[in-house]
Amino acid sequence: MSQDNKRSFFRLALSQPLGAELKIIGAEWIDSTFKQHKAAIVDISAGGARFYTPSPLPEQLGLLAELKFQCLGKELRPYGIIVRAVLPEPGHCEYSLKFSLDDTDTSDLAGTLNQFAIRLRKQTPMSSSSFLTPEEASEFGPLSACLA
Repeated sequence: MSQDNKRSFFRLALSQPLGAELKIIGAEWIDSTFKQHKAAIVDISAGGARFYTPSPLPEQLGLLAELKFQCLGKELRPYGIIVRAVLPEPGHCEYSLKFSLDDTDTSDLAGTLNQFAIRLRKQTPMSSSSFLTPEEASEFGPLSACLA
């Protein structure tokens, strides 16, 4: 029995995660000190991203959030809804964000990610993107073993 891939966009799996800042938008019931988190993006498309945080986010799916990171010298700030949380063990905080972008922003993000994928395949050094160092990745539980 096969399952159809329902993704609308090319997804880029990153062997070296991108460092990002996650900001929870709105949600007045959350204390402002808990609205900003470090994040490590492990895969991304123009439709969404999967990322880790060093500590759990508030326990509510559907939170509106923004990921801010550098990619090819551009500061990107896609936002959307947290649609999945995986917390199987302490120190393993994995989330998925479904972007809520208009057609122009989605197209721009898709173009940037396509250029990024091409550069990654050529293995061109990219200091203009916010890749995590192994030391920075050590904050994110499961990532520390992958980059060691």
